[in-house]
Amino acid sequence: MKKLRIAISCLLALSLLSACGEAAVRDPGFEAVSSALASAAATDAMTEADGEYIESAIKLSAEDYEACSVRIANVGTTIDEYGVFKGRDAAQSAAIKTAVEDYLQFRLDVWMSEYLPEEFPKLENARVWTQGDYVLYVILGDEARAAAESAFSACFEA
Repeated sequence: MKKLRIAISCLLALSLLSACGEAAVRDPGFEAVSSALASAAATDAMTEADGEYIESAIKLSAEDYEACSVRIANVGTTIDEYGVFKGRDAAQSAAIKTAVEDYLQFRLDVWMSEYLPEEFPKLENARVWTQGDYVLYVILGDEARAAAESAFSACFEA
């Protein structure tokens, strides 16, 4: 009887320790994340980019992600842009993150300083965030960037 209690105690301790590992990220659903970002990033002056833009600019084809929404400025006086992607699994999400980081670096590398110099800080401060299988990048002003990050993070809170 004493050995049984010790065995049960050990099993309970092991199960508690294994519960301390990395918690699974709650998946709110792509539409909820996309909608939260559209509200937070004030997308009135933005339009949805098509698959051709995503493939030529970001170098991601439709097979490289489960879902995505990339919104770009529809006026030529701002470089506002953001994109949220959902990968099918961790490996695909990691590949998406790499592609997005490469895209942002490319944008920095080809920036012409005489072209909209007041917009350059948005590109310099562009950010990439991940949550679970989701990847978000933003090229936005300080307030919109903070709002987008907050909205994105809030989607994954329990």
